[in-house]
Amino acid sequence: MLRNIFSVSILVVLAASAQAADTCGDVNASGTVTSSDALSVLKKAVGQPVTLQCPAAATTLETGQTLCYDQGGEAISCTGTGQDAALKKGVAQSFTDNGDGTISDDNTGLMWEKLSDDDSIHDFDEGLYDWQSAFTQKIATLNSSSFAGHNDWRLPNENELETIRSLGETSPAVFPIFNTGCSAGCTVLTCSCTVSDAYWSSTTYQLDESSAWTVYFDDGDTYATGKTIQNYVRAVRGGF
Repeated sequence: MLRNIFSVSILVVLAASAQAADTCGDVNASGTVTSSDALSVLKKAVGQPVTLQCPAAATTLETGQTLCYDQGGEAISCTGTGQDAALKKGVAQSFTDNGDGTISDDNTGLMWEKLSDDDSIHDFDEGLYDWQSAFTQKIATLNSSSFAGHNDWRLPNENELETIRSLGETSPAVFPIFNTGCSAGCTVLTCSCTVSDAYWSSTTYQLDESSAWTVYFDDGDTYATGKTIQNYVRAVRGGF
């Protein structure tokens, strides 16, 4: 019986790895589909306390808006307006603090670096980099030190960076889990910080290749910024 279950588990993992866009086989959120995923499925099947993580299929996410407004900008009841906050279209945002200085997005499978206020490599308001240095300094340092046990950290692309932006918040325009308990001296294990400024993506701006896309987390807007300008960096790994 156990051999049959294990065989089915292997088939599930192999099927998932055969489809490049499907990360559902990565049930232990390691970032890749390996034999350890099959073992996790087997343990779950025989009743062991194993948490399986399977990101939802790629889809539209909610924007984070919770209020509706009239023509003059006054908050009103959402009933019958058809506005974003009334319909709440898309999958509700869901994040998990992993307790190791990272935050996982339960919908996209992305794992984000938390930011701190402790003068470390993670410090939220001191880590300014030009675009190239974002790769060669910030990302390279996280990988060489195997931050949170991983060495595949990278700069998020523009679409990924926008998934932590909340259009229901300002200064910073992020979901609450990215702006919690931020105070002087706090570490990535005790707080979560976001500066209300521009963060680099890995995506070049095609109308001017000397610029790259950024998300401005004061109001949530996006901009093309010259690559020699210094902006902030939040690393990511995993995902679809």
